[in-house]
Amino acid sequence: MTESKLFWKEYINIYCVDKGLTGLTIPNLVGSVRLNTNLTEYTIKDLLTEIIEEEFEILISFCNDIDEYVLGKFKNWEAPKKYFQNIDSIYFSKNKFKTSISELNHLILELENLYNDKIENRTYSKDVKTNGWVKLTDEDEQNYLLVNEKIKTNEN
Repeated sequence: MTESKLFWKEYINIYCVDKGLTGLTIPNLVGSVRLNTNLTEYTIKDLLTEIIEEEFEILISFCNDIDEYVLGKFKNWEAPKKYFQNIDSIYFSKNKFKTSISELNHLILELENLYNDKIENRTYSKDVKTNGWVKLTDEDEQNYLLVNEKIKTNEN
């Protein structure tokens, strides 16, 4: 498994499964790979393509707390998968996006339009206190340490 897949899978599992939180923003996931692997030009397209290649089920939902899309795992409070539109292993609510999403390229373009500027500016996290984008929060840095620690433990 590539280092990017290893990192984002572990990050999503720690954040969404172990901690039980809803999800991570798209810039946060792309930035986490850029900052913790040798893939400094990693993109939204790379992330979504790898998710499908891995058949890793995720849900893209809109988080009202931060007014952003987040990528996470299904929770018991969410509707069953059959109520969501999907492109292979990526599930989402079609009425949450501004344009019609019927294939992976549509989803990539929609998310790139929303988040490429944040990623290119290296602002990967939404600060809930200021509602602005920052490079990283303290929580992100702690999460990265946890992910890297777990990856090392699993290698041994």
